[in-house]
Amino acid sequence: MLAGILLLAFVSLLGILSHRQSRLEKKVLKNIPLIDWIMIMGIPVGIFAGWYILTGNILDREKIPFIPMDDFDILGVLTLFMIYVAIGLGVHFTAKVLWRFLSAEKKSDAHKINEMLHNKFSHYMAYFNGFFAIFMLCILEINHPLNIPMFSSNILLIILAGIICGFSLCKMILYTDEWFGGYNKPLVFLVFILLGLILNISRVLKLNNRYYPVKFFITTVFASFLISFAIRQVLIFTRLGHKRRLRFLAKILSV
Repeated sequence: MLAGILLLAFVSLLGILSHRQSRLEKKVLKNIPLIDWIMIMGIPVGIFAGWYILTGNILDREKIPFIPMDDFDILGVLTLFMIYVAIGLGVHFTAKVLWRFLSAEKKSDAHKINEMLHNKFSHYMAYFNGFFAIFMLCILEINHPLNIPMFSSNILLIILAGIICGFSLCKMILYTDEWFGGYNKPLVFLVFILLGLILNISRVLKLNNRYYPVKFFITTVFASFLISFAIRQVLIFTRLGHKRRLRFLAKILSV
């Protein structure tokens, strides 16, 4: 269980560190930058391995039906979300590669369509479905608590992994230095809503986090994501001039 959580945290951190390496962008294999090969081949494999470990560990535990849903139904919905995540990653990979050859034709319809797929469509497809898949994994574990509570050392490792993963997700989604709301804002709202649902379910069912390592990890990921987002916006705001601060606040507060 802990191995799967640490693997997911490592993969998310690797994704951020890879983006920071300009050498990976410049090295080309079959006309495709090495960073794109890593993102489409290496990162998804690591994510799948982490999910496989966590899902197998959860299903090996005794079932206590706190939530009236069959495991097969939950796994079916979770798998559907994961399929759409894979589709989103594939679209993003293809569009980003084509961008290298279409960037000189910015007025063409091909470039405009490719930019739409590269930006909004693929990001929404991957991140929206990814967050819902994470939420469904949390729902699955609620019906499969541990037999004995976690040790304090494991809790600390899970908190650390959750902070790393949440921060990395925030950096991946809000990668630019100056973000003024834009199409990424619904993703922040979604995380806020899903985190609220998890906390309310835990409160109503009176769940003890020591028996739910995956749920505790996911809660930490979502909370870390939102905190990282808030800190990031404050830091950006303090670096802006007066007029740009007004524009920034208008974008953030707009619906």
